[in-house]
Amino acid sequence: MRAARDHPGQLIGVATGPLANLALALRAEPALPTLLRRLVVMGGAYDYRGNTTPVAEWNIGVDPEAAAQVFAAWGAADQLPIVCGLELTHRIAMTPAHLDRLAAVAGSTTNPLLRVLDDALRFYFEFHDKLGHGYLAYLHDPLAAAVALDPELVSTRPATVDVELTGTLTRGMTVVDWTGRWGKEPNVDIGVSVDPDAFFDRFIDRVGAFAARLG
Repeated sequence: MRAARDHPGQLIGVATGPLANLALALRAEPALPTLLRRLVVMGGAYDYRGNTTPVAEWNIGVDPEAAAQVFAAWGAADQLPIVCGLELTHRIAMTPAHLDRLAAVAGSTTNPLLRVLDDALRFYFEFHDKLGHGYLAYLHDPLAAAVALDPELVSTRPATVDVELTGTLTRGMTVVDWTGRWGKEPNVDIGVSVDPDAFFDRFIDRVGAFAARLG
């Protein structure tokens, strides 16, 4: 918050987990939405299945009250937050072939950074394979970080989003009003499309180059 006050309009926020800390920050500094240059949120499932319950994505589902507060607060901001939901991040599926490309850029399969990535991703490869998704890992958070750096990486559509707090079966669901039925102004820009090839080209080029410098 102090940095946002000291550098208004310059900082970019990236939220890749539950939104409790951001909700608490808003209580301490209600002007935060106007102080940040941009906010990117990885969270929600917009007209899409959940991954924690049939309708809720994990980051939103574990603290829906915090998410509801954040979405409500940002509705008055000039720059709407960009939200990357599961329907978007599920298009960014990393496979062993991408790791091979990373190794080629890094110059070695034994590169220390690549060993860390290989160990970390193996769990997710096996996890998603058991679920029937294939031997892959969805790069939810790296996509949000990439969008923070370059919003043009995704196409967005403005909408009004609220979070279900009381439903017996639907608690944590991100409910979208695409057509203004609630009579409220949009409070988010929802990512609706992304070019996976462009993302992975950048990811491999930048992470591979960094790995090469590490040796």
